Amino acid sequence: MQSYVSIENLSKSFGFFTAVDDVSIGIGKGEFFSLLGPSGCGKSTLLRMIAGFEAPTAGIVRLDGADVTAVPAHRRATNMMFQSYALFPHLSVGKNIAFGLQQDRLARGEIRQRVCEVAEKLQLSALLDRKPQQLSGGQRQRVALARALVKRPKVLLLDEPLGALDKNLRTETQYELVRLQRELGLTFIIVTHDQHEAMTVSSRIAIMRQGKVLQVGSPAEVYETPVSRYVAKFLGEANVFEGVAARRSGNELTIESAEAGGSVFAAATDNVSTSGRFWVSVRPERVELNKQGSGLEGVVEQFSYAGSGRHYRVRLKSGAMLDALRINLGSQDDLSVGDTVFASWMPRAARLLAE
Repeated sequence: MQSYVSIENLSKSFGFFTAVDDVSIGIGKGEFFSLLGPSGCGKSTLLRMIAGFEAPTAGIVRLDGADVTAVPAHRRATNMMFQSYALFPHLSVGKNIAFGLQQDRLARGEIRQRVCEVAEKLQLSALLDRKPQQLSGGQRQRVALARALVKRPKVLLLDEPLGALDKNLRTETQYELVRLQRELGLTFIIVTHDQHEAMTVSSRIAIMRQGKVLQVGSPAEVYETPVSRYVAKFLGEANVFEGVAARRSGNELTIESAEAGGSVFAAATDNVSTSGRFWVSVRPERVELNKQGSGLEGVVEQFSYAGSGRHYRVRLKSGAMLDALRINLGSQDDLSVGDTVFASWMPRAARLLAE
């Protein structure tokens, strides 16, 4: 894939603190790309350097092959939508949307045409005469998006754009953003700390920590094949046990783990050496719990009902805690707090990790 937005060895320091540390990423044209990580990991600083609001300490930003590192923000073919929306309370919706075009001194006729086009696309046509305080949170979010899109940027940058919305509206708006991005064919780059949001909207995700990018891949790639314990635990939930020794039989590994309190299994497909320190990771939804049989023995210590599934926390004989998730199929569950259970999983469900 040819890079439309190219970030090359980009770094940003504030005094002795390095916010972004030698990051290189290629983003294709028409991608919905997420920068995902906890607060303070450098994702918003990276986005601001792409936008031109921050000058990098080192490195290059390219847009469609052109070096824009020294190009000011207002001259880049990008536009940013902020979490606060930054709408002008004294202006109507229509004038809020038109503000950037007026600053660019476009003709009135063209401004009117563009505002009407984007308002229709975002279902805002009936609200153009209202003030922001007369709108719901979701409507204000769409106005901010319209104001960014009306300038027809090549790349739309979104900094935690859905953070102020309640859960139901947030989910609805995530799907709306995906629909719009596909319809418009624009490149979207979104900053978020919400793993579910990144998984929902993204074609690819860059997971960041302490200014560095740890892994880049599709939602399925980063979830199913994490490269480290941090990625495995940050993106969703994961049970991670340190291995002591391993023996191979065909395409399967039997791994002895003092932490787990017995033998665990993994497919022998990962390029991870078992001669040094290594770990086994398995997602809770891949863990099977049975009252009889073989596997890691433990006792159900906690149980929670989440509608779509039942989440169990099992205290293993080793003392370690194991999480398991059973999908709710509508039948009565046969496990209760205090029950002795045996936990197991298919070898292909586990992932070997070297760090």
